[in-house]
Amino acid sequence: MRHRVAGRSLNADTQHRLAMRRNLSRSLFLHGRIVTTPAKAKATRRFTEKLITRARRALALKAAGDKHGWVHQVRVLARDVQDREVLRKLLAEVAPRASRPGGYTRIMRDWKNQVGDNAPRAIFELVDRPVEEVATEAGGVAVKADAGAVKAAKKAAKKASKKAGKQS
Repeated sequence: MRHRVAGRSLNADTQHRLAMRRNLSRSLFLHGRIVTTPAKAKATRRFTEKLITRARRALALKAAGDKHGWVHQVRVLARDVQDREVLRKLLAEVAPRASRPGGYTRIMRDWKNQVGDNAPRAIFELVDRPVEEVATEAGGVAVKADAGAVKAAKKAAKKASKKAGKQS
C-alpha cells in the first residue's frame, strides 16, 4: 500500500528521479518550453514551481535589504539548480516575470507520440515565457510574438518576397 507516499515513482530509483527533475527544470528554465511525457511533466511541475517561488522569495528579500536571507535562499536554490548560468537566469529573468501566486507552468498534451516507444508527449512550458521581437521584411515593423509566430512571420516574409520576385 502507498499510504502517505507522495510523488510519482516514474519507474526509477530516488537518485534518478531527483536528477530527472533537476534536468527537466534546468531545460525548462533555459528554453522556456520542453517536450516530454505527461508523467514526467506532472512529476516535475511541483518541483519547478517550488523553485520559482523560492526565487521570488529571494528577490523579495533582496529588495527588502535582507542580505543574509537573500544568500540563504540563493544557496538553497543552488542545491537543486547546480548550473550557475541557469541559476542566474532563474533569478534574473524567470522569477521577475512570475507575478502570480503560483501556476507558473503549463502542461499541454501533444497530438503526436514519441518516435522510439510511442509514449504520449506533452509540452511543458513556462506560462510567462519571454517574448521575442520580430522584424518583418515586408513592412519593417517590429512585432512581438512567441516562437511559433516567429516561424510564421518568417514564412510569410519569404512568401511575400517570392511573390514580389514573380511580379517584377
